Amino acid sequence: MSPIKGRVFNIQKFSVDDGPGIRTTVFLKGCPLSCIWCHNPESHESGTEIFFYEPKCIGCCACVAACPNGCRIPGNPGEPPSFDRTNCTRCGLCTEVCPAGALERTGSEKTVEEVLEKVLQ
Repeated sequence: MSPIKGRVFNIQKFSVDDGPGIRTTVFLKGCPLSCIWCHNPESHESGTEIFFYEPKCIGCCACVAACPNGCRIPGNPGEPPSFDRTNCTRCGLCTEVCPAGALERTGSEKTVEEVLEKVLQ
């Protein structure tokens, strides 16, 4: 029997919001609800996603060279590259080469055991 897996986008330790006490919160992807008060819209999409944090981008364009599908387009000097998601396969190569952490691949598949290992730390 294969292990049970879920797509996790974050495991937050020392969570003190939404109730008394300190806890570890596991955020899963693929929420079918669209609550108007939702604080985690990144949980709606069930698949892996590439997030771009423009303020962190240093404009080195390492992501442009790494993308096999031409999804990262260099900007003018001093401007961050733009992101054309049409051909993006969410391979994550751009996130691996970004020295500033401006790109993040979210939504990794984890087993219950892998999640519990992190939570129990």
